[in-house]
Amino acid sequence: MRAPTTRVAAIAAGVIVALIGVVALAGLPLYVFPPAEPIGKADLVYVIGPPQKYRVEVERALRAEGVAGHSLYSVPTHGGWSAARLPVCHEEGVDCVHPEPFTTKGEIALLTKYAPAHDVDRTIILTFTPHVLRTRYILEKCYHGDATVVAVDQHLSLADWIYQYAYQSFALVKAWITPCADSSDL
Repeated sequence: MRAPTTRVAAIAAGVIVALIGVVALAGLPLYVFPPAEPIGKADLVYVIGPPQKYRVEVERALRAEGVAGHSLYSVPTHGGWSAARLPVCHEEGVDCVHPEPFTTKGEIALLTKYAPAHDVDRTIILTFTPHVLRTRYILEKCYHGDATVVAVDQHLSLADWIYQYAYQSFALVKAWITPCADSSDL
């Protein structure tokens, strides 16, 4: 009796390992290596998500290279990444705004309202690599302007990658089944 139970457990374990492998491989082009889009010139560099140092560095480099003369940061209202405490928010040519809701859809709604008010025709959006797919999806669904999403690499541990695979997958499904944020509320 023990042999069939052991065999079933081994088969189940093998199936689980195979499923994890399939999910990991399927996620590589979606979350780890999203296709790169050409950057080119733009009117605005928009940093979404928390303005972590990696994104700030890339934004500053793009501004210094003359890729865009103006930048917009999506920032929380409180804490270390708020406009009051973030040094880049006090630089010339930079606006720091809190979108409502403080989500990717809220950030895209903010861009929808901000772009025409500031004569923005083309935007480069900076976000971290696992977030690129969902940002592109929400842009396509909710924004009618010209925008390019650029992945900003940052070190993620294996646990971080596992979390991001799960989080971004569920958030993508949520983005698919829910409407765009209302930019008139901003």
